Amino acid sequence: MKKQGSNKWYWIIAASLFLVMMFNCGVGYYSLSLFVTPITRSFGISSGDFAILYVFYGVGSAAAAAFFNRLLKRFALKSLIVFGGLISAAGYFVFAGSNRLEAMFIGGVLIGASTVFSGTAAVQMAIARWFSERRSQVTGLVASASGIGTAVGSPIVGWMIRALGWRVACVVIGALVAVFVCAQITLLLREEPGCVGLMPYGESLGAEEGGMRGGAVPGDGCPLSEGIKKPSFWLFAGGMIVVAVVYQMITLYQSTILIERGVPEAVAAACLSVFAVVDMCSKASAGIIADRFGFRIVTLYCAGATALAFILIRVVDGTAGAVLFSALLGFWPTVCVLYGVTASISLFGKRYLSEYIGFSQTLMCCCSLVGMPLIRTLYNAIGSFDTVMNIAIGLLATFAVMMVRMLRKSNFFSGEKRGEGAPGRG
Repeated sequence: MKKQGSNKWYWIIAASLFLVMMFNCGVGYYSLSLFVTPITRSFGISSGDFAILYVFYGVGSAAAAAFFNRLLKRFALKSLIVFGGLISAAGYFVFAGSNRLEAMFIGGVLIGASTVFSGTAAVQMAIARWFSERRSQVTGLVASASGIGTAVGSPIVGWMIRALGWRVACVVIGALVAVFVCAQITLLLREEPGCVGLMPYGESLGAEEGGMRGGAVPGDGCPLSEGIKKPSFWLFAGGMIVVAVVYQMITLYQSTILIERGVPEAVAAACLSVFAVVDMCSKASAGIIADRFGFRIVTLYCAGATALAFILIRVVDGTAGAVLFSALLGFWPTVCVLYGVTASISLFGKRYLSEYIGFSQTLMCCCSLVGMPLIRTLYNAIGSFDTVMNIAIGLLATFAVMMVRMLRKSNFFSGEKRGEGAPGRG
């Protein structure tokens, strides 16, 4: 029987994952919107045309997510995370050497794949292995690192783009990802608690050890092949589509929307820091709220704040409007990070978590294959993002209705049908 206690390894692992999210997602991926304007100027294309590059992010992410569960059975999780950091760095180096948008597609595939191997999917899997209690709280705290990375990194990246050029900025980002993601994971991450003689944080001292071997996560669960037959699964999938589409709009076009409404580029870059601070605080607090009061309330207030952002940007002008817009958008990445793992565990248990993470990440990535070309078509036809924002508001309203239905107590996998009562609030 292994003693748990307050061992340092739980927090070393959390710190290691924090650095992964901070550099690969915060400094890197969240800064992509700053590159839209300078790259479109360099290549002589429209902001709508730039959306095609996002399709290739989706191709890379979808391919990585589709094989994530299968690769996890053959390779150590930490090896996949290191691989993700390397291909992310390679993607930014490809960007730096590209002379046409088409040449950047390879880099887009590599960076897209890295968001699965060295991003949310891998981080969620690692936290599920190491933490039984406080899982949502730790996930939120670790995910807040992307906000810190953006808050610190976006003004610097914005300055580099203006002073040194976007190509130099890509090289610097690639180097930072390679150093901090790969080095920290190689040094700190352990595959599972059993490697250092521990049980998952909060796990019963009498729990079986065998379930942690071979990448499995202990606990009851419904396999994907069975879960797909449940009505709640299709609500889950529909919610994932909305999460993905709105998140892609925010990631790629937040700064562009502000610039097109007359906000100076320097202010738009600074507003990414506002977005990042709210993002960080929202993720850190949402995990605590989800653990205590249920994930449903998190989805509702995040959806409401995001819809309000798209409404108020038409009403409030200038710097005040830009700051308010960016601050309200900062709530949505919280749903993107917590939704796949928290909703799937609530509905289908955690034994087959990697299957549902793989599915949700694949679905999310595939949305960009349809969503980004559609946004490009709308933008080129209308010449502004107003219609796109109206569509986002409609999707968010639909999402809120679905969450009220999906996350009610009677839908929970661990609910009344097993005679155990509700496992927590919906």
